[in-house]
Amino acid sequence: MNAVIVIPARYASTRFPGKPLADIAGKSLIQRVYERALGSARARSAYVATDDQRIADHVRSFEGRVVFTREDHESGTDRIEEALDAIEREQGWSCDQIINVQGDEPLIDIGSVDRVIEVLQGDPAIDVATLACSLRGDDEFRDRDVVKVVTDLSGNALYFSRAPIPHDGAALARRHVGVYGYQARVLRAFPKLAPSPLERQEKLEQLRLLQNGFRIRVLETDKPHLGVDRPSDVERVVDELRKLQ
Repeated sequence: MNAVIVIPARYASTRFPGKPLADIAGKSLIQRVYERALGSARARSAYVATDDQRIADHVRSFEGRVVFTREDHESGTDRIEEALDAIEREQGWSCDQIINVQGDEPLIDIGSVDRVIEVLQGDPAIDVATLACSLRGDDEFRDRDVVKVVTDLSGNALYFSRAPIPHDGAALARRHVGVYGYQARVLRAFPKLAPSPLERQEKLEQLRLLQNGFRIRVLETDKPHLGVDRPSDVERVVDELRKLQ
């Protein structure tokens, strides 16, 4: 089976314009994420998908692979679905699984990404796989910027929310880590589905899948999310990189 990692990257950002090109200890944010993706033992290839010429030129400058996409996508998932056809044409083979790695996570644990691929390849009935880790205290449980997920007893997602779910049950919730692995058939179906009511309410595109009956398997990871959402996050990530050296 052929799995490919796709990293969606936009220049425009309300909280951090030009974020993919931000310097993180001598390398751009997008280069650090791309180099992490190249460390996958299970993905056959990795690409950046962008609508911005500056990002595309920069990725090519460090010999990364990039595909250009339209500007009018409502979500990163729509962007990687468009990229899929271009990747298959360039590679000359069909993609069976597509892994969406967020372009703002320079410390993403690639071993956890490989586990997502392994689960999808081991059971084609699993539509989507994603990651979650333990919450770090009550502040995260109540923080609307921290997406929480609760699952059934088999590890399939019941609901994702910015709200503290379940009620007074922080020990039962997990912090969602924004890696999505899709079976190709699911990714191709996604743009044909209208945004769902819960998706619009929570502003979480994975709820479109749940409301349309797709199964999302949630895998536990002990590697917490450490992304770059705002300029103030850069130094925090740089400090963590120093610890890893």
